[in-house]
Amino acid sequence: MIRFESLNGCLGVAVRGLDISADFDDDTMRQLVSVFCDKRLIVITDQVCDKQVYRNFALRWGTPIPHVLDHLRMPGYPDMMAIGNMEQKDRSDAVRNGAALWHTDQSYEAVPASATMLYCRKAPEVGGETMFVDMVAAYEGLDARMRQRIDGLMVGHLYGAGRLREDEMGSSPLINNDQVHRVPTAFHPLVMPHPITGRKALYAVAHTAYRIKAMADRHAQLLLDELKEHVLQKKYIYEHRHKVGDIAIYDTLATMHSAKPIDVVAGPDTARLLWRISVRGRPKGLVYQDLRNQHF
Repeated sequence: MIRFESLNGCLGVAVRGLDISADFDDDTMRQLVSVFCDKRLIVITDQVCDKQVYRNFALRWGTPIPHVLDHLRMPGYPDMMAIGNMEQKDRSDAVRNGAALWHTDQSYEAVPASATMLYCRKAPEVGGETMFVDMVAAYEGLDARMRQRIDGLMVGHLYGAGRLREDEMGSSPLINNDQVHRVPTAFHPLVMPHPITGRKALYAVAHTAYRIKAMADRHAQLLLDELKEHVLQKKYIYEHRHKVGDIAIYDTLATMHSAKPIDVVAGPDTARLLWRISVRGRPKGLVYQDLRNQHF
């Protein structure tokens, strides 16, 4: 019997009593999707599984996405990545802290990610948290005039092209022309209606957002900067501390996130390792009419 417990923050729910390596039915999956769509983040606790079991679980949520940074893909599992300060081929500062900036997974691709999951294999005693922004609450927190102004705008996204704040680090760099050519500018709505619930959220106003159709670049940058500062108010941010065995799954269409910077490994208490899978599309085999426009 699974149970749900609110996390200590503005979004997110812990899921207890579920074993993803077991064959669970569509009713259970529907419960997970319902809570996921409502709370934007679910954390499935106390899991023990290998890479194949983990990937099979990800397949229930959508189609796994091989990352454009193909040199960082996991051997034998091209749509998985090892995130942290161990097991990467490249252990440079740029890669180790390549997620220590506000961003939205695959926002630079024509079809962005719909969900990302992080399976915690190692967690440091201090640090290594991931911060999440509730982009639904942030949109609903805008005044009516701003909501009217931005509805319908289309934003251009390009890997690493967005303006950073002083407290952000740069994203893991593209390392060759092939990678650059695979991710040309993609356009997405600034206000994203969720494909399952229909609820509106601000979408990806950091890291990749750098222009707005039919708007002068200077004005577009000012608007994007204003929206980024708005969403990064403390009331919209939840800071998640990873625990070994937990799988955090977040809605990439309705959140932004940033890792906290970490140092190189100096012993077992400083190691951080997360298995990352992003997917696109909807969870498989479910009916969603009962979720659309419903506030839980």
